[in-house]
Amino acid sequence: MPRYFGIEILRFFTSLSVLLYHYRHFYSPFNSFSEIDNKVVFNEFPFSDLLNVFYLHGIYGVHVFYAISGFVFSYVYLNSKNLVKGKEFFLNRFARLYPLHFITLITIALLQYFSLFKFGSFQIVEINDLYHFILQIFFISSWGFEVGHSFNAPIWSVSIEIAIYMLFFIFLIYLRKLKIKFVIGLSILLIVIDKILMVDSLFLECARLFFSGVLVYMILDHFKNNKILFYVSIILIILSFIGNYKTYVFCPSIVLFFSQLDQFIKKESVRSLFNNLGNLTYSIYLIHIPLQIIIILAFNFFDIKETIVNTKSFFFLFIILLMFISNLCFKKYEKPLNYLIRNKFK
Repeated sequence: MPRYFGIEILRFFTSLSVLLYHYRHFYSPFNSFSEIDNKVVFNEFPFSDLLNVFYLHGIYGVHVFYAISGFVFSYVYLNSKNLVKGKEFFLNRFARLYPLHFITLITIALLQYFSLFKFGSFQIVEINDLYHFILQIFFISSWGFEVGHSFNAPIWSVSIEIAIYMLFFIFLIYLRKLKIKFVIGLSILLIVIDKILMVDSLFLECARLFFSGVLVYMILDHFKNNKILFYVSIILIILSFIGNYKTYVFCPSIVLFFSQLDQFIKKESVRSLFNNLGNLTYSIYLIHIPLQIIIILAFNFFDIKETIVNTKSFFFLFIILLMFISNLCFKKYEKPLNYLIRNKFK
């Protein structure tokens, strides 16, 4: 199935956004060896004039990714002629998500307890006990059973999204039958729950953003007027910043905007680049914390001051190393295991 190359590069940007937000981890209180609080050095981070918005607010990349997921799931499962069966749906999700989650969880556990036994403290994430390890193993680390973020902390968003995947599958028959009417009704219901009933949770937040992405896809599929939708997306993005920042306007709007970029992306080399970068999204998202812990431990072992991370040379080295590892992981681990699991249990 062909891809939206604009959406692929947006996926990549969301992972970079979170990565930049987590750049603070090289300082206290995340780095137990550091005596410099991360809050006082933001303006000293590399390219701070350009990237400060991401250093401070890059966590919103997770919100954008929720909307992307709704768009992509709709594109895949609403386009197919036959209704996907439960076994195939959840096998595909398991094969795509679990192998990397498992190996990064084990890696983090080994690194954290090495740090604890060698230096007397954990790094970046403080909750690394058996109870939370079990929650992580079953991919339910953010379902309300936890005390806080644990082990490879970024997996919290994927854990929540898995529950929304289940909801999407339950609603799939109605999405295919009632289409945009059902999504609008569901979106209104979720907004009412949030704004009027004042009931809020990470699950509801994810659901609102995820189904906003579903709505974007259905609008795109229904109207098919790319030029008008392109300009509409720009207007909505601008409106999302007028007054208070409006997450539920910005996220679907930015997805709509990037979905329209394909009409401008004509070169096959550019499309291939965007596709390859999009493939690295999950690896970057889950590998950057283990890599940061390794670097923090190396800094302490070789007596290197953490302020080196403020240099542009370190910044580029860190990004390039992470990209290299993520690309290697995708090609040699994620992709082969994905195919192996799907073929074995299909």
